Amino acid sequence: MLRVRGVPIRLHFSVLLLIPFLTWALAAQTGLVAEAAGLPVEQLALPGWAWGLIASAGLLVSITLHELAHTLLAIRHGGRVDSIVLMALGGVSQITQMPRQPKHELVMAIAGPITSILLAVGFSLGYAATRATPNVAFALFVLAYLNLVLGIFNLLPAFPMDGGRVLRAALAWRWGKHRATRIAATVGKAMAVVFGLVGLLGGGVWLVLIAFFVWAGASQEKLHAEVQNALANLRVGEMKNTVPSVAVDASVEDARVLLRDAGATSGVVVEDGKTLGVIRRDEIYKVPVEERSREQVRDHMLRTVAVETNEEIAESFDRVLREGEVPVIDHDTGEALGVVRAADVLAKLQERGFHLPGEGPRSPPGREPPA
Repeated sequence: MLRVRGVPIRLHFSVLLLIPFLTWALAAQTGLVAEAAGLPVEQLALPGWAWGLIASAGLLVSITLHELAHTLLAIRHGGRVDSIVLMALGGVSQITQMPRQPKHELVMAIAGPITSILLAVGFSLGYAATRATPNVAFALFVLAYLNLVLGIFNLLPAFPMDGGRVLRAALAWRWGKHRATRIAATVGKAMAVVFGLVGLLGGGVWLVLIAFFVWAGASQEKLHAEVQNALANLRVGEMKNTVPSVAVDASVEDARVLLRDAGATSGVVVEDGKTLGVIRRDEIYKVPVEERSREQVRDHMLRTVAVETNEEIAESFDRVLREGEVPVIDHDTGEALGVVRAADVLAKLQERGFHLPGEGPRSPPGREPPA
């Protein structure tokens, strides 16, 4: 798997739709595209489907560069990025912690479209310089067009496009992030309705798909903002569960005994003072009894990045919910202190009167639900 600055780049299954769509589109319209580029179609050496494959590969690389611009600036300004996911309708940087300052979020958000537009300009200059070589010029023309569309499309002021984040960052200077997100999400949903209606009235199925994409993105951002508001001023250290530390090279049997004696369901895995992840009792019990003394913890642990005690739990909520539990380290010393668990965070949300969609009433940790 490709990683940049430790951030993995993944392909979403929807990319399987992008490649045949672009292949079909260029195969069907090679002549029109060549005419728009001012190039003689009879001088093109490849069939339309081959140009489609080249365009698909070029677009995926361009989307990757677009998302890397977001990712590198997010990291530079104190944000955290879990992964980059390349999809049919673009890419998504899974940012688990946004830069705290609105101006930094604004810079991070605008960096992607600017990157795409600069790529479009660069490919356009290359196209102009290679007009005497029709095949090269044709490829550069197509890539210039695709990057221009990608850059402009992402400037639309609607989540999950970058324009939605730009709008939120601009509004946050005056109204704060929570209210800014609600306004930007409302704008996004309004645009989704417009896209959907235009698509249904003859604009094409892609506009309808974009409408669903935008509506879902706006809803997700609004929900995320509501969760962060509900968890405001709650630090990771306040939600910590103390669990034992387990050496990464310890045997699975030693880890089992350690967790049993501590009455814990998990432990923090450490190596030379560095926290590497979590070892869970359930994973230990999956190892056959006769093999536990030979197997090491490193082969059965969940590797994950720790959160610090002084961080706001809202910033790590998505990751805690996804992974179930995340190790906690002391902000000053880096010492492993325990874990923060999704069940406890959800209970705290409920205590503060907030329920995630589809979530029923939940009993507090350590208590059985009423009969």
